Amino acid sequence: MNYPVLEKLTLALVHIDRKLRKYFQSHQIVGKIAIERQVLAYFIAKTDNIDEEDTMNFTQVIIPKVANEEWKLYTDGASSSDGSGAGLMLVNPEGKEFTYALCFEFTTTNNEAEYEALLAGLRMAKELKILHLRAFVDSQLVANQIKGTFEARQPTIQLYLSKAKELIESFKTFELEHVQQSQNKKADALSKLASLKFEHLTK
Repeated sequence: MNYPVLEKLTLALVHIDRKLRKYFQSHQIVGKIAIERQVLAYFIAKTDNIDEEDTMNFTQVIIPKVANEEWKLYTDGASSSDGSGAGLMLVNPEGKEFTYALCFEFTTTNNEAEYEALLAGLRMAKELKILHLRAFVDSQLVANQIKGTFEARQPTIQLYLSKAKELIESFKTFELEHVQQSQNKKADALSKLASLKFEHLTK
């Protein structure tokens, strides 16, 4: 009962590590920091001399609310005679980058590849329970069609646009920006890498 709050928090972390290690190792963690915040709040609430209001203040001030902060998504699609692919980069509120290169096992046009890349990124953000997302694409056509300033006339593109708008509804806030290719270098490089065929390589 004489332990200060900081020592109780340290003890809570030790209990989490010992008691829940197998759980975290055997389950896919979605929104890991949000889950840690809930677990910490539970353990702190169980300790002596800390009421519910103290716990709420602690979780609101000390532990960042990542779920309520904005993530960034950079996407780019590439299509060539070798194949089609997408490059994605998700950036969390702390600036950590998560990069992905996706190789499509079907042929696409350049515009279809751009949409495929955006859809993949939106699905990934949705699975991670991200609430606020700002997306960046270097396709002016895709950006303007989603914003409604360009009309989608081709049936396939209309389907892509409809699916993109459906996924966008999953987020509390969503913004889409058109950027130059020079501002989207990592996603561009990943998409070009994914669109190449490597059958001739030994590894």
